Amino acid sequence: MSSQRLGVLFVLALLLTSCAPTVDGVADAADVPPLTSTAALGDLDTVDFCSLLDTRRLREAGASVERTTSGFLRCDAEVEIGTAGLAVSIGDLHWATPFVQADESTKLARSVTRRHFEDEWACWQQLVFSDEVGLEIAAYQSYGDIAGDAGDAEMCTVADLVTDGVQQLVFSSGAREVMTFADGSLAELAPCSLLTMDEAADVLRVDSVLFEDAIGGGGCSWWWLGEPYAGVDLDFEVVHFGPLVSDHYDDTLGGRPTRSFVSEGQCVIDTPHMRVPAEVPTDWEVVSLYVYAETAACDKATELAELVWPRLPEYEGEG
Repeated sequence: MSSQRLGVLFVLALLLTSCAPTVDGVADAADVPPLTSTAALGDLDTVDFCSLLDTRRLREAGASVERTTSGFLRCDAEVEIGTAGLAVSIGDLHWATPFVQADESTKLARSVTRRHFEDEWACWQQLVFSDEVGLEIAAYQSYGDIAGDAGDAEMCTVADLVTDGVQQLVFSSGAREVMTFADGSLAELAPCSLLTMDEAADVLRVDSVLFEDAIGGGGCSWWWLGEPYAGVDLDFEVVHFGPLVSDHYDDTLGGRPTRSFVSEGQCVIDTPHMRVPAEVPTDWEVVSLYVYAETAACDKATELAELVWPRLPEYEGEG
């Protein structure tokens, strides 16, 4: 895998540092400061995560990018390689958790670390910058011929390729592309203002909660540190719905289209906000609540939505 190749390059580059300094992420460079997340990505509030995707690198490796969706917290992409279809994401940004054991970890230049994780359903990596902010890059099974170890290989091949491209870009100089938002966008709201700590604790049936803004904005988390764990994430997202958002919502709550579903041990409930302007608009800004609870997670998600939805700007429909 390319992460092993990076390890070899790391050793070789260390041997060559006396000849010429490098700043490409393979070896420490002379007189170059540690690389912070802001130095690597620009203003964290406006990162265009899809601009970090190196489509040419993927194409040269026999993979094709079928679609990208750039959002507040991440870039979502559909990638095909052979007969496999993969869901790829670049983002979120988060505070690194060094106590989580990586399958592989490589020290790069300028106090940056590259960490690799994998299991049978996903392969993901983290670039952890000198300020302990981590950027997550992941590949998940989407459709096609992926099963068992063969799937792991394809997922990790794509995750490696995407991370290689991001790594090369963040160590390069030059201006970064930024996200821009239309008038009335969710970007005008403060996510943590949509729910109080007392409200979150009451609905989760816990004594108290802590809360934290997502790095770069676009989300907020409330959580209980006791046992069993309980928490809620409120995320502003961009979702590809196609021509009609109404095709995806059968229910309403507080006058807003609403849907809920269970995913990976959590209950998700969301509502659309507005179209993302485009020549052919198919993407929508969406407010999502992810609820983690040992029991009745979807009931609690509905209670939280009943609190949050009325605090959102009025839903103006598909017109």
